[in-house]
Amino acid sequence: MPVGIAVSILVDGERVDAADVLGAVTPLARENGVTVEMSASILLLTAAEVGPLAALAEPVAAWWQGYGPTESDRTVALRFAGQYGVSEVTYCRPDLAVEIVRDTILTESGPVYRPGERPGLVRRVTAQLVRPFRNGFTATQVQVVEEHGVLTVALAGREWDDTPRRLEFQACDPTYERYDPDDDEGLCLLTEAHAPTWNGLLALRLARGSLRVRLTGEAANELGLRSPALNVRLRLDPAELAALRAGLGRAFTFAAAHATPTLDLGAPNA
Repeated sequence: MPVGIAVSILVDGERVDAADVLGAVTPLARENGVTVEMSASILLLTAAEVGPLAALAEPVAAWWQGYGPTESDRTVALRFAGQYGVSEVTYCRPDLAVEIVRDTILTESGPVYRPGERPGLVRRVTAQLVRPFRNGFTATQVQVVEEHGVLTVALAGREWDDTPRRLEFQACDPTYERYDPDDDEGLCLLTEAHAPTWNGLLALRLARGSLRVRLTGEAANELGLRSPALNVRLRLDPAELAALRAGLGRAFTFAAAHATPTLDLGAPNA
């Protein structure tokens, strides 16, 4: 079954002509086996699978950014209509635009509906409930520091709207000369709000492009997160990624006596 998504731009609530972007999208679409149609200033993108659709993120992002989606007195919205209904992005840092468009295409693309059809009620309601609670940010910095017997692995970056974000993993080194087991509560997680939680990590998966974190509901509440699932997109060079992997490996080794989350740190050269 083919998958697809509809894309349009609205400036102050009015759709702009999609003909401006056809020249940039069409050649790349042909290379990737994507069918492009235009209806009422809406781009309709369909393909056999979602990967080729995501390959069009760059020209779509450039089209959007060309209308100046900033926090000014006019509203520029990039609108997606996919398997869960309609979602919009109205602002992001320009250097994150392509990544955000790609992520949205991957998430929102779904079955192609015939004219007059739409997603079922349950799916649309679920999307409305889930979409605002998607957690995550883009990390552009990693720091691994060990001081006074405490190892800290920190990721720092920003959300789509430029809000600073941070996620830290801390663990006590049991080989430290002044280590006191009574002071060791296990793996500690902190965010930019500096509210700690201990041993609330259920699973973690590290890949080249992201760090996926799954927490207990209690830990998510203590950290002030909107959901127990957190996806940190990684914009790190190979050396930084290697430092992150090694740092996390040590932290989990230190805290193994307190909790054993499901871990996938990926291959060293991945």
